[in-house]
Amino acid sequence: MKKPKQNKIPFIILFLIHSTLLGVSFYKSKSKKHLFTLLMSNIGFAYLLEFFVLNLFKAYKYKPKVMKSNFFDNIFGAILSQAIFVPFTAVFLTVFKLGWVWKLLGGVYFTLVEILFLRLKVYKHYWWKTVYTLILIPIYFNISDWWNLFLSKKNPIIRFISLFLMIMVTEANLLFVFAATRKIRFGFGKYHSWTEHFIIVPFYAISLALFSTMSFLKENNWNSKIRVLVMSVGLDWFFKIFKLSKGKFHGINYFSIRILVILLYGKFRDWVYVGSKTDNIQDFEVEKGNKIVTNQE
Repeated sequence: MKKPKQNKIPFIILFLIHSTLLGVSFYKSKSKKHLFTLLMSNIGFAYLLEFFVLNLFKAYKYKPKVMKSNFFDNIFGAILSQAIFVPFTAVFLTVFKLGWVWKLLGGVYFTLVEILFLRLKVYKHYWWKTVYTLILIPIYFNISDWWNLFLSKKNPIIRFISLFLMIMVTEANLLFVFAATRKIRFGFGKYHSWTEHFIIVPFYAISLALFSTMSFLKENNWNSKIRVLVMSVGLDWFFKIFKLSKGKFHGINYFSIRILVILLYGKFRDWVYVGSKTDNIQDFEVEKGNKIVTNQE
């Protein structure tokens, strides 16, 4: 019988490989904030796909044997895959402007990794097929290139979605930590199952991220921060009133964490919009032919 510690080894090896790729990418990049925005956007795309493929339709299961609960262990494995292995590689390929041949090789690489993980029994398919990985990974890498291009051109729609994805990813990760430490659980009825929790979490994160993005769209100021704080408190109150969540937070701890993440979201806004305070809403309105015209910063 295979020892649980052996399950961790393939994940640790991949973590080291892809962390090196990301480190090299940031070293090469002249704009660290731009690259961070691209990275978080790529993670956001992966999280949205994972919501349907893993959370809702149970396509596969990860078994890194890092967490005691099999349910949390599966989600943690998904986070490693969708927040580290694939996005870090996408950023590397984009930074070094590697073309379709390399993207196809990347697809082959992840396909071989998947086959190896299946044989090592640290990963299991339900209805997912390995060929899906082979097809989707190169497409994902190409989306990263296009996203980077439009971010560089300061496309207002891309910037808006990027800020939204950055906040959504942060909220989703924060909620995972809260759930893993038994500080919060979402669900329906008297008993809240973890299956219900991880179905509701994306809707919670998306709702808060969308409102936060709209609030910070014009500028990063205290009025924006207060609106987001009020919204987050109101959203939590709504979930509690309708018995959709159970929490074990002390008031001071909750507000301290909320204030810190809201300050972070303001920083995200500045990074995405390169410190500009007035080039947002107007940008949505100006388009000429195939060229999007933005205000000068």
